Amino acid sequence: MEESIDLKRKIYDELLEWKNNPDRLPLIVDGLRQVGKSYIVQKFAFDNFDNVITYDFRHNKVLRKIFDSNLDVDSIIRNSAPYFVGNDFIPNKTVLIFEEIGDCPLARTSFKSFAMDKRFAVIATGSLLGVMNYRRRKKIDVPTGYERIIHMSSLDFEEFLWANGIDNQTVATLKDFVNKKEPLPPALADFYKEMVKRYVVVGGMPDSVKTFLKTNNYLKSREVLEGLIKDYRADFGRFVNDENEEAIDYKLQAQLNQIFDSIPSQLARETDTHKFKYSLVKNGGRSSEFEEPFEWLEKAGLVLRCFNLSAIEKPLESNSDKSYFKAFVADMGLLMAMYPVSVTREFLTDELGSRKGAIFENLAATMIDKAGLNLYYFSKGSDHLEIDFILESDEGIVLLEEKSTNGKMAASRSVMEGKTAYKAKECYKVIKENFGRGDYYVSVPQYAVPFLLESITDNLKKDLIATKLIYPRG
Repeated sequence: MEESIDLKRKIYDELLEWKNNPDRLPLIVDGLRQVGKSYIVQKFAFDNFDNVITYDFRHNKVLRKIFDSNLDVDSIIRNSAPYFVGNDFIPNKTVLIFEEIGDCPLARTSFKSFAMDKRFAVIATGSLLGVMNYRRRKKIDVPTGYERIIHMSSLDFEEFLWANGIDNQTVATLKDFVNKKEPLPPALADFYKEMVKRYVVVGGMPDSVKTFLKTNNYLKSREVLEGLIKDYRADFGRFVNDENEEAIDYKLQAQLNQIFDSIPSQLARETDTHKFKYSLVKNGGRSSEFEEPFEWLEKAGLVLRCFNLSAIEKPLESNSDKSYFKAFVADMGLLMAMYPVSVTREFLTDELGSRKGAIFENLAATMIDKAGLNLYYFSKGSDHLEIDFILESDEGIVLLEEKSTNGKMAASRSVMEGKTAYKAKECYKVIKENFGRGDYYVSVPQYAVPFLLESITDNLKKDLIATKLIYPRG
């Protein structure tokens, strides 16, 4: 029997935290299809509950009828019993798993009843939650205040290291170098550089990672990724209509394919790279035609948007221009599978040249997104300023420049040396090589970026517990 590969995922700890909360609400694990939601939810459920009952709304559509009548907990359990013969719905010991809850919107409406009743834990998985009901005239009630949503993405770089047998202690050693911003020993640096190359090509989709670990064959993992892309395209334009039946908007499907196909080529262009252009999606294309489809892809978790800033000032979100953005693919393996296989070969043999810039910029964008930080950049043609990524830290603005193929950072230099109206606390130059320091920046190797971002995220969250206020008397 072939040995299965158990991928360690960070979201497991979040699920434990949820379970141990006495006031837990029904939980949705949301994310792109095939990022491992069902696997981790099932594993967690069987590890931590005495009794597990799974409703698979995608592959067993008859289960949707359970929610066509009353949505109180007693009615749902009573109507469920005929479909789960031999399963006992044991109060306070049972977790109900709702697979692909977007296919049964009324099951999500029932969360309010489960949240108030508290006898049964509920975990749902969801793909396309933001878009499945967008064509309905009869809106489904979303139980605001009665659910919690955790977003799950493909494996981040640390999880990829775990999958490749790098244990926590070894990763902790790497993090120590990152925190001190000290160069790694050459052998270690070369090892992690190779891991970055593998992560770029294989990506973080679990089936691609497992296939690569079993075969050490990039083409086999690419076949998995090409299959996933085909599945995603089959989902394009799919929605649940007013009769709770699946339907497809074929016009939208065509627009989604046009946009998705355009992203790799727009990333790879060597001139006029400061924004995503609808006119390159289709001759004469305009935002009025493609803005809604682009939002569909974004909500589905397949693409990322990095918004331009009108000013490099906190809070960044208030200075973002939603009409002016760059577009990235949310998983590196999926992006590489959209390019010809020759690109992968040239990338792995370091023969791709300056075209690697687009790939490495996409890598940085996915790392920022997986760290839970928003994506912003700065481009101001009148001042000839362009900075790849702008972040907020607890101490101020952070500039992050992906320069693995090009060392020029004129705009960041101007900001850091006070030659503009803007100020930044730190500037990082992302490179392929080891740590280093310049006059106004720190050089950070690609493999260190996720841990640098993790530190920024953790520091933003710290010290947010208030002390008790005592009313002064006398």
